[in-house]
Amino acid sequence: MNRLRIAFSSLVLIALIFSCSEQPVCGCVFPESPLKGDWNLTKITYGLTQKTVTPAEAGYTETISFVNGSFKQSRNGIPVQTSAYTYAFPNGGISDGLIYYQTDTTQQSFRLSENKLFLSERSPRGVAIADGATYEYSR
Repeated sequence: MNRLRIAFSSLVLIALIFSCSEQPVCGCVFPESPLKGDWNLTKITYGLTQKTVTPAEAGYTETISFVNGSFKQSRNGIPVQTSAYTYAFPNGGISDGLIYYQTDTTQQSFRLSENKLFLSERSPRGVAIADGATYEYSR
């Protein structure tokens, strides 16, 4: 009887060891960030006038990157800003959300549509800018 208990306990212990993995305890699978990757500025639409300009007309190129919780912004190939970031979808869904930047404690609303990323002007957390520009990026 004692050997049976030892054998059973050993099997349970072995099963526990091999069942351990890197997945969360809840068994949830978290999707990859929809922002992940490099994005190139394709146009800017100004709020009040609704005038649209290209990066060439604005006088600069811009690339932004979202990788593993880190944000990087480069203009004309020169890094100008980096920050840790998080994002949320406060109204549900997976296309309209908010990005929260840690370095300067700002937020920026975003919309994803047809492989394009639309970003509003950055603002202090909890503040919305009614007439700011919209920046359109593509991969």
